[in-house]
Amino acid sequence: MKRLLLPLLALSSLLPAVCVYGSSRPRYGGTVRVLLRDRIMALDPLAEEDHPATRDRLAALSFETLTEVDTQGRVQAGLAATWGSDPLKRQWRFRLRLANFHDGTVLTAADAAASLSKSNPAWKCAAPDRQTLIIDAPSAVQHMEELLASPRYAIVKRELDSAGATVLVGTGPYRLNQWQAGERAQFVVNEDYWGGRAFADAIEFQMGASLREQFLDRQLGANAAADVGIDQVRALEQTNQSVTVSSPGDLLAIMFLQGDAPSRTGRKPVDPRVREALGLSLDRAAINNVLLQRRGAPASGLLPQWLTGYEFLFPGNPNLERARDLRADAAAYVVITPIMLAYDAGDPLARLVADRIALNAREAGIVVQPYGESHVNGRARASINADAVLLRLPLQSVEPSVALAVRAEELGFGEAAPALLGATRPEDLLEVERKLLESRRVIPVAHLPQALWLNSTVHNWQQQPNGPWQLDQLWIEGAR
Repeated sequence: MKRLLLPLLALSSLLPAVCVYGSSRPRYGGTVRVLLRDRIMALDPLAEEDHPATRDRLAALSFETLTEVDTQGRVQAGLAATWGSDPLKRQWRFRLRLANFHDGTVLTAADAAASLSKSNPAWKCAAPDRQTLIIDAPSAVQHMEELLASPRYAIVKRELDSAGATVLVGTGPYRLNQWQAGERAQFVVNEDYWGGRAFADAIEFQMGASLREQFLDRQLGANAAADVGIDQVRALEQTNQSVTVSSPGDLLAIMFLQGDAPSRTGRKPVDPRVREALGLSLDRAAINNVLLQRRGAPASGLLPQWLTGYEFLFPGNPNLERARDLRADAAAYVVITPIMLAYDAGDPLARLVADRIALNAREAGIVVQPYGESHVNGRARASINADAVLLRLPLQSVEPSVALAVRAEELGFGEAAPALLGATRPEDLLEVERKLLESRRVIPVAHLPQALWLNSTVHNWQQQPNGPWQLDQLWIEGAR
């Protein structure tokens, strides 16, 4: 897998690694202001959140993982200085570096064990001494170091304040100073950070921001950056704005909520033949070329071609004749009702794609009725009274087995995760992914990148191949 993955990453990571350099040297100080389209309601990596990718970007400033992935897709030491495993890859031992939480207390292996036990209750985490952490997994985990770099496994100390509310404490380069859920977040520099002081004094995020004035003026003003939709990239590039676009790693997919059994909302499952017909009706190339402005990639698999090297083996071209035959076959046995498709009401691009899905489905004789809904991308989607949802799932790892295991769990295939985490060959991953797709419970539509509009005063804004930001080396002109 590594032999296949690394050459692809070496090529794909050239674009998302953002390092804007000027003639001046890095400077300390200043406040970096960032505009976010999404409204984040909680920073806890384990909390329910409608926009997990954006949440994880903010949370990474305060909460660190035992290992990290750099802008080239390589695993680096994080809070763990060294690690190793037994031959079966079931017991892993980590040696923690010396680091302090933001409240001044020392990070111990017991703290890490408590945090990881919440992240994955199936693990048995022990701390034989203050700096040694042992994780016993119920089955083999071939790439534990890549798995632990995922935001879900950030080390978080959870305490109760005098009012009984949970307070989250991390070890990262910045600590949370001000928080208005869904509105604003301010992080200030951690002077005692084990990795050395970050350059900027503070990083502020304005959530739910409208970029109308910035687009009209083609200027970010006092803001250092703004995350933008990929449908807005072309207009910015035409006026020579600095825009970075990550590799297309996010998955846009249709997920059927009922599977093959009636849901607790009372809706009956969509016949598997109709689900297959819907997938065959999609013109993924047109969706990518027109709606995504050729910035994404048509998706026939759960992971992108640049990551696995085998996605092309899954059929993704439309086949209306076969789709109509499947629909007719289903109609001979069941009553076919319109498919209610929920999409993220706050995402204009999701609405356009949902409408195009409905248009394609109509040519196969299938009625799809899209409508906007909240909580589509969060775990609360199970309570939505719809037949299916149009999901956008972030790519959580650049190690294929880890990425597929996490994605399978997010799509309701948690039973496949142990086999994926224990896989050692690309063909093993291919076989598991093929079986997941053959269930017809999920229909891949497109792989999407993440786009960022940068001010010319911003330097060394780094982005990992799958989208997350690394801002500890970020600095801005005009600082002291």
